[in-house]
Amino acid sequence: MNHSSSMLSPVAGCSALPPNSGGKPKNIPNRRRHFISLLQNCKHNNQIPPIHAKIIRNHHDEDPFVVFELLRVCSNLNSIGYASKIFSHTQNPNVYLYTALIDGLVLSCSYTDGIHLYYQMINSSLVPDSYAIASVLKACGCHLALKEGREVHSQVLKLGLSSNRSIRVKLTELYGKCGAFEDARRVFDEMPERDVVASTVMINYYFDHGLVHEATSVFSLIRIKDTVCWTAMIDGLVRNGESNRALEVFRNMQREKVMPNEVTIVCVLSACSELGALQLGRWVHSYMDKHGIELNHFVGGCFDQYVFQVR
Repeated sequence: MNHSSSMLSPVAGCSALPPNSGGKPKNIPNRRRHFISLLQNCKHNNQIPPIHAKIIRNHHDEDPFVVFELLRVCSNLNSIGYASKIFSHTQNPNVYLYTALIDGLVLSCSYTDGIHLYYQMINSSLVPDSYAIASVLKACGCHLALKEGREVHSQVLKLGLSSNRSIRVKLTELYGKCGAFEDARRVFDEMPERDVVASTVMINYYFDHGLVHEATSVFSLIRIKDTVCWTAMIDGLVRNGESNRALEVFRNMQREKVMPNEVTIVCVLSACSELGALQLGRWVHSYMDKHGIELNHFVGGCFDQYVFQVR
C-alpha cells in the first residue's frame, strides 16, 4: 500500500497536524513550523536522524505536532523501527501519536505489533478515533485475528462509529479474509449505500472461497461498475474455472463502454488461454493497440507468450 494514501494521509497532507487537534498552521510557533517543514522535505530515511537530533537540542521532542510528523515521515520512509524508538521515549503520547504509529506498523506489515499497540492505547484510557480503528481492523484482517477483530467491532458499536464508511469497508475485509461470510454480508447489507468499493471487496472474498453464486449476486446489485469491479468479476470467474462466463462479462464490460486496464487484459488472456480462444486473443491484441494499453514488463512477458501461441 502506498504510504501517501494511508489512513492518516488526509490529515498529514493538509497541515501536518494531528487530526482534530484544533491547531492552525498560522498559530504554530516558527521553530515548530521549521522542523515540520524539514521533516516534510525528507526524501530518504538517513535524513531523519540529523533532523531528530536538532529537534531534541531545541527541546521540541515532546511537542506532539512535531512528534506526529516524525512518526508519519518515518512510516513513509520505511523506518518503522526508528519510529517505535521515538514513540517509546515520548511521555504520555496522545491518541494521535498512537494512531500514527499503529498506522505505520500496519503499513510495514507488522500486524501483531499494530494490534498490540492498539490495545496498549485502550488500556491507557484513550478513546480511539476512526483512523486508529480502521488501521487496527486492517491489521486484524491481514493477520486473520478474528477474535481481536470482533472485539474492535464491539468498540465501534459502543463509540457510535458504525456508520463510518472506511470502518465498514475494513470490517467487511476483516470478516471476508477470515471466512466469516455471514458477518461480512451483515456489515455489507447494513451499509446505507453499498458503494462499488465495498461491493468489490465482497466479490473478491466470495471468489477466494469458491462462492461463485454469491459473488455473482453481489455483482448484479451494483448499479455503476468501475474498471476494478469488472476486472474483479472477470478474474474471479477465471480463477474458479468459469472462463466462458468471464469472457461474457468482458463483452458486457465492452457494451457498457468501460475501459479495461492491463490487469483486465491479463485476466481476459488467461480465459482465452484456458479455452483456446485464439481468435479472441488476436482481437484483444488489436484492441490494446487501438486504445494504447501498455503492459508492464512482467505482464508483457506473459502477453508475448500468448501472442506467440496465437501466431
